[in-house]
Amino acid sequence: MKNTFLFALCLLALACTPKKEGLKLSGTYDTPISDQLVKVELVKNNELTVIDSFYLETPGQFERNITLDEPSFLRLNFYNKHIVNMVLSNEDEVMLIKTEDDINQPYRLSGSKDTDYIYRVSNLKKDFEAQMQGLNARFIEARNNNDMAALEDIRQEYMTMQTANTKAIKKEIWEMDYSIAGLLSTSFLDEENEFTFLDSLSIKYGRELPNSTYTIALQDRVNNMRSLAIGSEAPEINLPNPEGESIKLSSLRGSYVLVDFWAAWCRPCRQENPNVVRMYNEYHNKGFDIYSVSLDKKKDAWVQAIAQDNLTWTHVSDLKYFQSEAAALYQINAIPATYLIGPDGKIIAKNLRGPELEAKLKEIFG
Repeated sequence: MKNTFLFALCLLALACTPKKEGLKLSGTYDTPISDQLVKVELVKNNELTVIDSFYLETPGQFERNITLDEPSFLRLNFYNKHIVNMVLSNEDEVMLIKTEDDINQPYRLSGSKDTDYIYRVSNLKKDFEAQMQGLNARFIEARNNNDMAALEDIRQEYMTMQTANTKAIKKEIWEMDYSIAGLLSTSFLDEENEFTFLDSLSIKYGRELPNSTYTIALQDRVNNMRSLAIGSEAPEINLPNPEGESIKLSSLRGSYVLVDFWAAWCRPCRQENPNVVRMYNEYHNKGFDIYSVSLDKKKDAWVQAIAQDNLTWTHVSDLKYFQSEAAALYQINAIPATYLIGPDGKIIAKNLRGPELEAKLKEIFG
C-alpha cells in the first residue's frame, strides 16, 4: 500500500511539473544600449528573420525562452556591433560568456554541443589563416628578391597546407553526428572543388535528417552544381565566331581546353589577357587550346579587343551580354571566369587565373 502511495505521488509530481517549452538563452552583455533592441535572428535559405528581440538595461543581464520549428542556425545580434552565431534546438540551455583571447569576437556561447562544432571548424580555419600570414611575408620577400626557387617552394608549401586544412575540416564535418552544424560548416570549404564530398554529405543527411530545411538546401545546392562539377562532362557550346561560322566546344576535343568567359569592356579580363597569351604560346604545341566566349554586346568592340590583345585562338559570341546562352549554361554571373576541360571533354578545374593557371598547366605538361 505504501509503495502504491509513493508511486502515485511520483505520477502527481510529474503531472504538475510544467513541460519545458523552447530553448533557454541567458547571459550578460557588458555594454548595453537601453534604447536599442537586441535581436535573435534566424538564418535560413540565405535570409535573416528576427524571431525575438528585447531591450537591455545595465548591468546587461538577460534570459529568453525561444521555441524553434527545428534545430536552426541563429544569430544573437547586439546592435550590429557584436554578433554571436549559434546552432540551437529546443532542448538547449545555453549562456553567453565573455572571451578573453579574441578581440574580434569577445563573446561566445557556452552549453551547446552543436555550436561547439562550429567553433572547432572555425578554429581550424583561423589556424590556417595565421599560417598564411607567415607564408605571405615570405612570399613578398622572395618576390622582391626575384628568388624563383623560393617562390616555387612557397607555392608547394601553400598547396600542402591548404590540402591538409581542407582534409581536417572535412573530417570534422563528417564526424558531427548528424548535427546541422555539419551542413553549415560546408561554408568553410571551396565548394567548387568539393562536389564529391558535398554530394556524399547530402546523401548522408538525406537519410538521417531528410526534412531539415538545411538538408534540403544542401541537396538543392548539390543538384545545381552537378552539371558543372569537376569530373562532369562540359556542356556543349555552339556559337558563331567573328566571321559568323558556328564552332562547337567539342570540336577541340583531344586537347586541354580553357573555356574563357570575358568581354572587351571587362578591365580585369583585359588585364589577365597577357598572362593567358603567354600560357597559350608556351603550351599550345603541347596540347593546350583556348575557347573564348565573349559577353560583349557590340561586335566591333569584341573584334577590336581580340586584335589589340593578340588573342590568336578560337573566339565565339552571340553578343547577348550576360543573357548569352553559354553564360546561362555555365552559370556565369561575373567575369573573368574559366573552366579547364580535359582531352576527354570533362571539367578538371574552375576559375584558374594568373599563377593558379600557370601552376595547373605546369602540372599537366611539365
